[in-house]
Formats: sequence, C-alpha cells, structure tokens
Amino acid sequence: MDRVPPEILLHIFEFLDGTAPSQARLHDQPRDDMLNAEDQLSLGLKNASLVCKVWRVLVLPSLFRHILWKPKMSSLRAFTLNPIPLLRFLEDNKLDRSVTTFTLVVDFVDKEADARHITPEIRTVDLEWLWDQLFSVIDPLRFTIIAPPTTLAAFMSRMLFLDDAWSFSIPYHILSLARTTRASLRGKSSGYHLESHLSDLHVSTLEHSQARAHQSSSAGAASSSATSSNRYRKPPACPLFTVRPWTSLLLNEGSSIKVYRTYEFFLRRPPSMLGALLGCEEYPNDALLIPPTITDINYIAIFPLSSHVETLLRNLPKVDRLFVQLTPRPGNQILQDEEEMKHIDPADLWMERNSAYSSLMRELTLTTTNPGNWVTLRVFESGDAADKEAWEMAVRLVERSEVDNWKVEREGVFVRHDEDGNAPGVEQDVDGHTGAAVSPGEQLLSVQPRVSPWTFPWGAWS
Repeated sequence: MDRVPPEILLHIFEFLDGTAPSQARLHDQPRDDMLNAEDQLSLGLKNASLVCKVWRVLVLPSLFRHILWKPKMSSLRAFTLNPIPLLRFLEDNKLDRSVTTFTLVVDFVDKEADARHITPEIRTVDLEWLWDQLFSVIDPLRFTIIAPPTTLAAFMSRMLFLDDAWSFSIPYHILSLARTTRASLRGKSSGYHLESHLSDLHVSTLEHSQARAHQSSSAGAASSSATSSNRYRKPPACPLFTVRPWTSLLLNEGSSIKVYRTYEFFLRRPPSMLGALLGCEEYPNDALLIPPTITDINYIAIFPLSSHVETLLRNLPKVDRLFVQLTPRPGNQILQDEEEMKHIDPADLWMERNSAYSSLMRELTLTTTNPGNWVTLRVFESGDAADKEAWEMAVRLVERSEVDNWKVEREGVFVRHDEDGNAPGVEQDVDGHTGAAVSPGEQLLSVQPRVSPWTFPWGAWS
C-alpha cells in the first residue's frame, strides 16, 4: 500500500465519505442528540485515519468536513462559549478550509430566566467575539444552531414571548443558514465584511445604552413617552445573518402537540423566533433579521397553531422559494405515542393543520387582489405531500382558481410560470435545507384524520 499514489487513496476514501447526519435530519423533530448517531461510513474513515500518518493526513479533511460542536455552558450571562481550542486545532492541521457544515448544539437552559418568564441575555460584546472568532477561521456552506428557544433568542439578541411557553414545552429549535457556493471573499479576509457589521452593532449598543440612561433620568415621564422613544430605537444588530451571503434559511420549531391539552389552545402563543426573524413584533423584534440575500425559506413544525403560521403568511419577505412542513415526517411515531397524545383530541390537530394550509393556499392563489411579497414567489413546496388525498385536493383547487400560472412541477411542488409559460428552475442544491422526497411506499401519517384533509373554506371554490 505504500506504493499506491495519494490520488488513488483519496479516490478510495471517497467511497467511505458519507453525507453529514444533519443533511437528512434538519427536518426531524429537534433534539440535542439528533445528530449523534454515527454511520458505518464515518467509522470506516476514522479507522482509516489510524492506519498510518500518511493515511491520517489524507483522511482528516473528510473527517472534519462536517463539524458538530457541543460546548458545555454554565451560564449565558457569564459567557462560557470558547471556540479557541477547536479553531486552533483546525488551523494547526490546515483543516479550516475543509469545513463545509458547522453545527452548534447548546443544551443549556437558564432555569432562573424560565422561572421569571424572561429572555436570558448574552452581552453584545461576547456575541461579537464569538462570531468574529468562528468566521475568521471557518467558511462553511451551512451554519446551524440547535438550542432551546430562549438560548436561540439570546444568540439573536432578541426577546421571546414566554407567558405560554409552559403549555408548549418545546425543548429545542433549529435555525440554519446556508448557501450554495462560497463567495470570492473567504477565510480571514472576510473579517473586513464582519467588521463593517460589528461597527453597526457597536453603534447600536451605544444608542441602546444612551436610551437606557435617558429612560433612567426621566423615570417620571408618562408611559406614552417611553413607547414613543422605543419607536426610534435601533434594535441590536445580529452579524450572524450577514457575516456570509446566505441564500437559504431554515427554521424548525418542533412539535406543538402538547398545547392541544390546554383549554382554548388556539389562543396560546408559542415561544418562537419566527416573528423576530420577520421583524413583525414589538421592540427589539421590530427589525427584519432576514437579509435580502435570502431567496429560500424553509419552515418546519409539527402541528403548529394556524394563528402562528399566519405570522409567516402575513409577513413573508421577498423570496423565490417557500417550503412548509406542518406534519411529522416518515418514521416519526409521535401520533402513536400514548403518552404524547394523552388528553389530546386528534381532530384538533388536523383542524389546525387544515386551517393553516387553507390560509396558505389562499395567499398562493389570490395574489391578484392582495399581492404583497407573494407575487415574487416562484416555487412553493409542501413537505406534507405524502398525504395523497390532501395533495390531490390542493392540486384541484389550484387548477380551479382564477390564477392560471401556478403549475404542478412534481408531487409536492408548485411552480409559477411567467407570461411566456417558462418555469423557473426548481433544483435546489442547498445542503440539508431541501426536504427529501418521500417514496411512494412510505406512510407519512401515523393515524387517519377525523376531518377532511386540507378543507378550504371559501365558498367560490367549494
């Protein structure tokens, strides 16, 4: 084997190099251990790296192509995330340019903040330091955070509504930013790009401090004056969204099934960063976090309340593609879990799902009356198309609508044709964000709905 050229060995090792676990699992129910399982291919690469030094040098770039960083945290106030040892290892072994995906898993929950129903905070200077350290070394095509909703809010320097969080009991959310190719500005040179946004963040922090000082000095002023001052305050910047020219965003909010146990569940509000991303809430969540480079949005949740899905529909930014998945994926047996479904009427789940899709299809097909940003949408993909009856009903309704430019590209995918009848390209090469196709033999839903799927309420099409 010593006489085998390195090029031949690299070609052999490519057959042992599988895809990242996160590439197929970002649409699953979020858990802190969802990416821990190792396949036989990755074990084969690790074993090959132990054979000799030459093999180790050849294999290391593949072993560290997909990084899962799970640091131990003891507090959000006393910032303890230290990527220096990891980044030093990557640089010392010249692996920093090999990193394709980077996943940060934080399982820390600030119990004191949860008990007081407040969002924990991370100091702005600590967040600056963290993003600066990470992205001055790595240049990933996908950056993912798996964390409790409160921790995710802290990473984004935004507030989170927690009054009803107990009724949802959602342990983890997933936020993922991706792009198809690397820009010409790479590595440490990208620090110039980062510094421009960090300078904005410094200005924002100064304005925030001045506003707090002004508020303290005028404590006797009327509450209306305080509200007026908030209207002109600039929310803290979040360089994570602009540190790279991301083109795709994925938000996976997990299961909302537990809220259906409560009285008047439809009045509850989930602990979600969706409104903050869209900039449609009160300060500091009133500034759009999604940058204009994002052309692809993927929203995943398991039976979210239809009122929450309306937040996305009413405030959809200008994008080319929208992916929505509102029911469990194949293999998820949550609907058969007796403990999970205890005191829950399954009909409520399907009614909320139906209501959400009714609103979505209305926005999709009635853009002539109230276009908004929906008029720029070119591709809509449903992650729930394995429900054959529901999908066929959606197709019939689109065909019977007044809008004739939406066509079925394939199962689960609608595309908007232009005036000349040309369809946009629907091939998406965004690692881990595009939903995997469900084979005809797979059963997506574990129980049959007790109400007609995807019931559309408006009388003109009934």
